[in-house]
Amino acid sequence: MRTSSIIAIVDDDPGVRGSLDSLMRSAGITPRCFASAEELLGDPAAAGLCCILADIHMPGMTGLALQAELVRRGWPQPMILMTAHPTDAARQQAMAGGAAAFLTKPIDPDALLEAIASAAM
Repeated sequence: MRTSSIIAIVDDDPGVRGSLDSLMRSAGITPRCFASAEELLGDPAAAGLCCILADIHMPGMTGLALQAELVRRGWPQPMILMTAHPTDAARQQAMAGGAAAFLTKPIDPDALLEAIASAAM
């Protein structure tokens, strides 16, 4: 992993954030949870994160809009996008925008940890 091993979890569903937080901790990864893309972008320490895991469908700024904003700002962190409602168009947009992975909810813990290990190296 990179110097920082803190993973951002961005999801509007508190249950999903809690589950992913527990998974990260059990894998020895430090998570920071955010209820929205705007909350992540407003955190002055967020630029030092190792990787960003974000839901695509959120009120306000979506995960795909967050991805575009991070690219615009020049943030170097790899991004993993997830959704319960995958479409080919969303997958193509995410991957074309530089996503390290596109995962379908419910998230397979092993697939997520593998994606993080690959993305954050």
